[in-house]
Amino acid sequence: MSLIQVDDLAKSYGRVVAVDGLSLRVEEGSIMGLIGPNGAGKTTTIKIILGLLKPNRGFVRVFDEEPWDNPDIKPKIGVIYERAYFPSHHKVFDYLKRVCRIFGKPESRAREVLALTRLEDAHDRTIKALSAGMLQKFAVAHALIKEPRLIIADEPTSNLDPEARRELLDLILQLRRDKNVTFLISSHVLPELSRVCESVAIINQGKVWAAGGLTELSEKLGARTTRISTDNPEALGESIRKLEYVNRVEVDSRGVSVGVPAGEDARLFEDAPRLAKEAEAKIVGIETGTASLEELFRLAVKSGQGEDRRWEKADHS
Repeated sequence: MSLIQVDDLAKSYGRVVAVDGLSLRVEEGSIMGLIGPNGAGKTTTIKIILGLLKPNRGFVRVFDEEPWDNPDIKPKIGVIYERAYFPSHHKVFDYLKRVCRIFGKPESRAREVLALTRLEDAHDRTIKALSAGMLQKFAVAHALIKEPRLIIADEPTSNLDPEARRELLDLILQLRRDKNVTFLISSHVLPELSRVCESVAIINQGKVWAAGGLTELSEKLGARTTRISTDNPEALGESIRKLEYVNRVEVDSRGVSVGVPAGEDARLFEDAPRLAKEAEAKIVGIETGTASLEELFRLAVKSGQGEDRRWEKADHS
C-alpha cells in the first residue's frame, strides 16, 4: 500500500520553478530517501505532502486523502526538521507532557517516547541544555507523541557529528522494525542513508531523475562497484585507471573501489590479477556490489541532462 502518492507535481514561486512534474510513491513500512542537492525541490515537495503548500498542478494523496489544508491527516504524520525549534526554557519532560495534553495522549506517552529515543536521563534538563544530537532525538520524541504511521524528516542529520548521525539512523531503523513506522527522509548527506533506505528517489531541478532500490538503480544506470582488497592499493589503483572501460577508481589504505558499467564486471575480474602482478600487489579479496549513492546521483543526473556541477559530496570526515 502506498502511503504517499504523487504524480506530475508542479510548484512555482513567481518565475522560480521549484518542482516540475515530480512523481513519487512511498510504500507503507518502508524507509525511502529523497536525495539531491540543495535547491533541488526536496523541501517544497515535503511541504506539499504535509499540506502546507498548495501545488500549481498534480495529483497528491497521503493516506489516500488530499493533504492541502486537511486536518484529518495531520495526527498520522510526524515531522522532523533540519533545525528544530522548541521553547528553550522548558524542561524536556514537562514540554512533552504539554504536547501529550494537546494531542489527547496520557502523560505516560511522554515517558514512552523518552525511553524509545534513549533520553530518559535528560528528562529534567532544559531543552536549551541539549546537545545537537540530543536535540534531534528530542525532535524524534516530539514527533512520536502522536503515534504517527508516517514520519517525514527534512535533512535530519545535516547538523550532526558522525556519532550523532549513527545514533539517529539506528533509531530510525528501530522504529521501522518495532513500530512499523514509515519514513520519508530528505537529505543531501548520502553515505548514512545507504544504511537505512531500501529505496531512494533522486531529485534534481524539481524532477525525479530515477527511483528504486539501490541494486535496481545500479543496474538501471549501469553502475557497479568492484572492491579489490590489496596490500598495495596505490600501485594497483594507478594501473586500473588505465583500463578504458573503467569509469571510477577510488583508493584507500585497504584497497581499491572500481566503478564499471553493467556487464563489464567479468573483464575487470580477468584484468585485475594481471595488473596486480605487474604492480607487485597481492590481491586479498575481490567482490562486486552496488555503486554508492553519490555515484548513482551523478549518473542519474548525467543520464538526464549531463553533469550537474552544483552537486557537492558531503564531508565524511
